[in-house]
Amino acid sequence: MNIASIGSGHIGGTLSKLWAASGHRVMFGSRDPHGERMRSLLREAGANAAAGTVREAAAFGEVLLLAVPPSELERIFADAGDLTGKIVINCTNRYDGKSADGEVRRLAGDARVVRAFHTLPWEVIAEPEYDAINASLFVSGDDAEAKAIVSGLAADIGLDPVDVGGSAEMAKVEEAIIALWGVFSPLYGRNYGLRVLRR
Repeated sequence: MNIASIGSGHIGGTLSKLWAASGHRVMFGSRDPHGERMRSLLREAGANAAAGTVREAAAFGEVLLLAVPPSELERIFADAGDLTGKIVINCTNRYDGKSADGEVRRLAGDARVVRAFHTLPWEVIAEPEYDAINASLFVSGDDAEAKAIVSGLAADIGLDPVDVGGSAEMAKVEEAIIALWGVFSPLYGRNYGLRVLRR
């Protein structure tokens, strides 16, 4: 699958390197696609990775990973152009009381928005296996097919995808995870995961 990574920090860089290693083709969308930082990331990502402008990456990708600060959203969507029919994975987080999900849906037009990869530290995404159990990843959205595709991409890199439903259900999951973070992060730091056991 062709994946555009709009964001090349810890989350975007980690996910993109893992997807490239699992056989997907990745293009990073950057304001400086030929800079030294990007060249270094491409060396790490290997032959399945390339870099271009945000517009070029958006045109390339069947799926767009949105891993940018919320302050960048307006500019990114303006640069990306028409995203009709494309899957946008929103892993942007806000800490000002506003809805990152609502803002992305407003800006994404007729794209198929899926919320995922925003409830895990990048360290867990990089190494999701704990002995024989892999960490769960929570996925939400209104488009069942798009969620299934994103769940498949999560499984490709060793995560256990859990479809929690729509935006309201994900908001409840996020609230619970924030509460658990306050309990577990003092004990285990950032490198702990959750697994949903179900029958």
